Amino acid sequence: MSRYDAPETIDPAQAYIAPFHSWEALARERGRIEQDLAMSYTELVNRYREKCAECDREKRNAMIWEKEQRMSERELNGLKAAAESSPFAFVVVDGDGAVFREDLIARGEEGGGVAAHELHQQLKAFFHENPLFSNIDTIFVHVALSVEGLSRALHASGTLPVTDYAALSKFGRGFCRAQPLFSFTDVGYGKEQADHKVRKLFEVMEKNIQCRCLILAGSHDNGYATFLESFRGNHKICLLETTPPAADFRKFTFKRVAFPSVFRSEPVPSKPATLQAFAAPITSPLYLGSASSPPPILSPAGNGITSLPSPAPTASPKLATRKPSPPTAATMSKPAVQSNSYATVGRSSAPITINIASQKKPAAPRASYQLNRDNERVDVPLAKPDPNAVKSLEDRRQISGMNLCNRYHLANSCKNTNCNFNHGERLNAAEMLALRHKTRNLVCNTGHQCREITCNLGHHCSNPGSCYFGDDCRFSEMHGMDITPTIKIYEDGTREVV
Repeated sequence: MSRYDAPETIDPAQAYIAPFHSWEALARERGRIEQDLAMSYTELVNRYREKCAECDREKRNAMIWEKEQRMSERELNGLKAAAESSPFAFVVVDGDGAVFREDLIARGEEGGGVAAHELHQQLKAFFHENPLFSNIDTIFVHVALSVEGLSRALHASGTLPVTDYAALSKFGRGFCRAQPLFSFTDVGYGKEQADHKVRKLFEVMEKNIQCRCLILAGSHDNGYATFLESFRGNHKICLLETTPPAADFRKFTFKRVAFPSVFRSEPVPSKPATLQAFAAPITSPLYLGSASSPPPILSPAGNGITSLPSPAPTASPKLATRKPSPPTAATMSKPAVQSNSYATVGRSSAPITINIASQKKPAAPRASYQLNRDNERVDVPLAKPDPNAVKSLEDRRQISGMNLCNRYHLANSCKNTNCNFNHGERLNAAEMLALRHKTRNLVCNTGHQCREITCNLGHHCSNPGSCYFGDDCRFSEMHGMDITPTIKIYEDGTREVV
């Protein structure tokens, strides 16, 4: 080896290459991080600006809402002050059923004034006793009725002690004049005219916030019970009871008030009391007519004169010479209802034998209702109706344009002088059975909890286990109940195991 040949050595830059590559990688990483930071910063700045703009909008909206709130509070306070400063009560009266006392009506305008002042004082006392109505000072009373129809009913029944047919009109004038906020509206003839006006007035006043007490005088009519269903829970509604309330009003919890010093406590009778006094057998010496005019024939129910007998026929000479035949059992059993007049009986030469012995009649079935083992009411099955009787009822409905009154025909208990259903001629037994079938299809409001013996409505489905109509059945809520009676309860409270 020469001296010029040096040994092979390691490149001194080699020691810096690895750190350089590491530094270069770190530089790239730092650049990437710086770029990410710049992007994040830009994104944060944008979001910040958006939030600032949103905050500014919310501030403006808050100022607007605060302003509107102050205006709304002022308006609400003004309405509250107005409502509290002038609360009033409104009394709406169906005058066809809630009838003023006849002694007040007979006094005309004077009686109307007395009735208005008495009603006003009674209402003020009622409001004073109830803390909910104690701040009421203004009272409106609106009476809707058919003046001519009620006048005729009062005179026909004999309850009005005067013969002036304008007495009710004069009473209404005095009623309005005595109290300026009292009104007396004649709705004239027409089906449910008074009911329609009463319902509309009631609906309007129920929505009026200044009306703190709303009183309805219509408890005599079950139709108002259906109308009041949608107003349950309204504490400002009260019921003014005059005559005994209808059955459907028992379910309501409204406050109740009665003013017997102003209104009649009993319905107007359909016939005068003087005619009802003649409901005794014709053998009584009450008829004082002449011998030439026959006495009136009175209906067995004591409802007054129904027909007059035809005059006795003039006897022919041949009949005059014939010996009188002995009375048969049929003629002896009819003491009064004969075609001969009293004058004819007086001219008869042969003595008349009259059987005055009391005839025993079969005891009528006692009224009752049935319960099952769960103490639920079970309807008594009805016999199959006669198709001719069903057709007869439908013909009567089409001719009159009204449904038959169930209370009048089935229970003989309709006391509404202005009933909206057909009374007319009494039904025979077959027609009554057909009508019971129709009423049995109507659901009783109290369902199987009903305990009214005379109730003719339905209390459960006739086939609760396999009803054809399913959920569409009127009695779907009673499906599944046991309709096997286990006990019978009579009107006097006695019980009989079935």
